Amino acid sequence: LRFCGDLRAVPLRNDVGNAEHNEASLSSNAALLRTIDALMECSLLMNADFNTEHILQQIMEEAKTLVGAEVASVFLVTGCHDSLVSTLNSTGGELRIPITAGIAGHVATTGEPVVIPDAYSDPRFDKSVDKKTGFRTRSILCVPLKVKRGIIGVVNLINKICSGVVAPDRRFPTASEADAFTVEDLQFLQVFASQAATTIASSMTLDDPQPQVGRSCSSGSERSPARSPCDQLLSVRRHCFGKEDAEHPALDSVPVAAKSDAANSLPNGVVAIGCADACGCAASRTESCEAILADAYRTWRLDDFALRRASGGRSLSMLGCYLFERSGLIEHFSLDPHKVQCFFKEIEQGHTETNPYHNSVHVASVMHKVHAILEHTDLAKSVASVYQWEDVREGSGERLVQMACLLAAAVHDYQHRGLSNDFLVRTSDEWAIRYNDRQVNENHHVAAAFSVLMLPECSFLDKLGSSDFQRLRKLMLAMVLGTDMSDHSSIVAKFSKALTKAGLPPSSSPAAVSDSAACYMPACEQDALLLAQIVIKCSDLGHLTLGWESHLSWVSLLEDEFFAQGDKEKELGLSPVSFLMDRDKPGASQTQVGFLDCVARPLFGVLGVALPRSKPFVTNMEDNYQRWKEAEANPESISRQLEAARARVRRLTESSVGGRRAETDDELPLKVYRCSSKSRRQGVNAFTDADVDTCLQVESR
Repeated sequence: LRFCGDLRAVPLRNDVGNAEHNEASLSSNAALLRTIDALMECSLLMNADFNTEHILQQIMEEAKTLVGAEVASVFLVTGCHDSLVSTLNSTGGELRIPITAGIAGHVATTGEPVVIPDAYSDPRFDKSVDKKTGFRTRSILCVPLKVKRGIIGVVNLINKICSGVVAPDRRFPTASEADAFTVEDLQFLQVFASQAATTIASSMTLDDPQPQVGRSCSSGSERSPARSPCDQLLSVRRHCFGKEDAEHPALDSVPVAAKSDAANSLPNGVVAIGCADACGCAASRTESCEAILADAYRTWRLDDFALRRASGGRSLSMLGCYLFERSGLIEHFSLDPHKVQCFFKEIEQGHTETNPYHNSVHVASVMHKVHAILEHTDLAKSVASVYQWEDVREGSGERLVQMACLLAAAVHDYQHRGLSNDFLVRTSDEWAIRYNDRQVNENHHVAAAFSVLMLPECSFLDKLGSSDFQRLRKLMLAMVLGTDMSDHSSIVAKFSKALTKAGLPPSSSPAAVSDSAACYMPACEQDALLLAQIVIKCSDLGHLTLGWESHLSWVSLLEDEFFAQGDKEKELGLSPVSFLMDRDKPGASQTQVGFLDCVARPLFGVLGVALPRSKPFVTNMEDNYQRWKEAEANPESISRQLEAARARVRRLTESSVGGRRAETDDELPLKVYRCSSKSRRQGVNAFTDADVDTCLQVESR
């Protein structure tokens, strides 16, 4: 080791006559002893039985202290070649950036260490990270993590705040007085980076004796690749803390202005740490899941809760990927299947599973209803007929409409918090302020979803022509914004007028229209957008078309969510409590006949006229309407049926941890650890004798 600056190398071999002098030199050189102690500590850690994340964290903590930095972080190259991922950083959450982005990307792709005295004056620095986190980066020290096979990541030290081991008590009072990192600091960090790389390489060796560079990330591989250290770090964090740490929410991937095909342009010498599925989608489907999806693709039926159970709580991403693949959208438009998977997984994770109604299961149900209408009617042909498409291949216009409709369904409730627009406006919520009290939820759903679609790892539409993308976007915007019930009457009235003008006046009986009647062809773009809005509005109320028991389950969930908002309104002193949301008054389950008469039947009626082959969809709604009318004469019976429906939903949802996947005995210790970790962050001593007994019982089994 070379110690520079105020540190001087102390000869460790001396003759006996210099013993006293050597002792004095060592005792006076606390910095050197501190450095040796840190390196020894790291060496011991590397040989101890700790997980990779813990060892890396300790190594970087020592490096940060010795150099005198404010923040230390580690980024690893993912197996799909396109990203750097960090779970060891100042946020406590997960950061993901493109392989070519920022200082870290530069070091990862070139292998050159850098010392940046002023980050904001360096053109390679991506300021969006600071903007997103609220952190201020001043100076940067970044070196690559190298093993024999090449570069597997980078380590960063950010902001020099003191002199480190040279003068540990000397801190810089202000940012302007702070020193930049030095060449000596760089040499220190390279030593610790070597230890970090060795730790990761050891993990790679244990995990996969014959690692393969550039493993495929596709879900259809015959042999599932072994999980990499990068995957292990993410997996440990997610299993222990759930999707994100309660105190430090995982940050979205940071978008960059310049897009590049990083996966195909990974420089020589950069080694991807293999990952079987970087976007988090399931690598394979179970036999039962495959059967449910295959049946749902062909028919109007989808057992929402059965799919949730069979998919391990991933019904939306599983259904979305399945529909895009089987319908030929991926092949026709040459979409990147990995990006498609990443997009649907990100959208799925944006839904709050604690919402009784507005969750990913509801969205999957809506997406299936839209698919069924597309599959069994001429919806795509009707809407596409009013446009001149940039893609002139036969059928491309209809396929673009199909893709837009499916995407609109998938994102129409993205990040829904289980609260109505009226509540958000009355409480001056941040969303209401941002969107000027207008269609607050709907504006947020579609805006946030397009932000996800712009992320490099999710941008599977980046090869669409500009005009086709704009038409697809316009259609999606119209559909999502059309789900706002405040515009319901206006949309139905406008579309009824368009039908009448086309010689297809709406029928007073929704199910009376012949399924062999002519399909409605819009006269202009506005009429086409109205038709698309009618379709997603009917699909959003698609539980009305389900079998009676499934329909009752969704009504009970909707009522529970409404009552939960009503409770919040009472706590906040809002008066009066919103309609149907006061649990001391009749709720959604007691007003279904009125809702069907005034809202649903006119809506489904115009759908049946415009798309006659949707008759099975419309007829099912009419059947449930008759059941509700009969139930009015026997309210006690319907109450018992609703309670049975609630019990059914509880049985189905309690079979998963966090609404994601089935809980097994082996997962109980993780559950205990996750709960106790959360409690410790809240200042509670969480471990109990019962916790210990539970873990011991699981271990013995």
